[in-house]
Amino acid sequence: MMLNSGDMPDAILGYSFDANKIVQYGVSEGILRPINDLLQYMPNFSKILEDDPAIAKGITAADGNIYGFPGLNNIWNYDVRQFIRTSWLDNLGLEMPKTLEEFKDVLIAVRDGDADGDGETDDEIPFTGSWDEAQNERGFFIRAYGYVANSGNYIAIDYNKEEKDIIYIPYAEYYKDFLLYMNDLWNEGLIDPDMFTQAETQVQATILEGDVFFSAMSAPYVYDPDRQTEWCAADALVDNDGDTPVWPAPNPVAQVSLFSINADASEEVAIAIAKLADTMYTVEWYSFAAYGPQVGSELDWNGDGHYWNEEIQNLSYNRPDDMASDWTHRCTNLSLWSVPGFHQTGYAPYRVILGQKYPETAVGKLFKDGDVCRDDEIQQQQAYSPFYVDSVPHMFFTADDLARVNELTVPLDDYVKSMEAKFIVGEISIEDEYDNFIATLEEYGVQELLEIYNMYY
Repeated sequence: MMLNSGDMPDAILGYSFDANKIVQYGVSEGILRPINDLLQYMPNFSKILEDDPAIAKGITAADGNIYGFPGLNNIWNYDVRQFIRTSWLDNLGLEMPKTLEEFKDVLIAVRDGDADGDGETDDEIPFTGSWDEAQNERGFFIRAYGYVANSGNYIAIDYNKEEKDIIYIPYAEYYKDFLLYMNDLWNEGLIDPDMFTQAETQVQATILEGDVFFSAMSAPYVYDPDRQTEWCAADALVDNDGDTPVWPAPNPVAQVSLFSINADASEEVAIAIAKLADTMYTVEWYSFAAYGPQVGSELDWNGDGHYWNEEIQNLSYNRPDDMASDWTHRCTNLSLWSVPGFHQTGYAPYRVILGQKYPETAVGKLFKDGDVCRDDEIQQQQAYSPFYVDSVPHMFFTADDLARVNELTVPLDDYVKSMEAKFIVGEISIEDEYDNFIATLEEYGVQELLEIYNMYY
């Protein structure tokens, strides 16, 4: 409402401007101020751009300007989180599956065997989820065919080709194979019948009942806290034995801008904001943004900061009574997601520095021996980082090209979403209707969409 009314403050903090919004409100409408000339007041941020040109590239619009201050990623990627209940693998004497065929065989073993050891063979759910709502089930399987997209997007890089290019997954060579595979899992009764209709809250409730073998989840300690040690990140799959998996490496730019300046702000104000933003890229601000103030420090204005808990050898918080957990308190009352810098999903190098530079603080004690991660995070690092490849970068289209991309993408994505589940559950025959499906994508302009994307790529 502010952006469209013109009733703007000097700056907006905590709102994520992606590349498309930057093109609209910065390049086209001139509402946001370019910050290139302010870099002279930002030694910390300027050094980050100098040390990692990919960051500069990822936030620079087609007109050569930068329109705000980005949120930056960790060195690890936790974008797609699929977990297998390894206690059930052990009960059945099975290994972690590495290929799509092995994965199917394991699901069948769970369906037919007494995986949970309760004497019953018909109360296990091999695979549940909420298709496309939260953790992107499609992405886990489509990567086995060499396609790497961001989150639930259909735009991907094709790693089957020596000359990498951008593809639209439903128009790609192996999308039909993906549909046939998923339809086979459905016909075998391996997929939860509620997969395509239930909300993510229902997925969590089903997992808590203890009957699920494989599912996407943010983390086991969130979805199944009492049995969290029974879950492990599933290995990246491949279609053919001997192929090398692909998994998206973290894009160095998480949000293109989380702190923007109004084009009408005075020069004095703009410089002051730039200097403030610059501090947000320091290790000290990272500590404050990610973990909040230490109890008793001058920044602990509300008396709800953290302290070193000797009993659990971890941080604890003087959190409000209505906060169920420290994590809920951090997300609700602190600046965890709302300011630029490295804190978005944690930043391993800064954690190490905190342990070395500030060993007497509570956060320094946490990292005195180096980075500290949850078990599920370590498992994801081990399972996926050897196969990291670049994912689709942020693309700054011109205003005209952006308008055309949006015009093409909306009907294409809506059509695919309406067809994908129907193909998988057999409501529409893949063999009989796939050619018509491809023809419809072409009628909707998929080839033009790919031409635009690949020109920018």
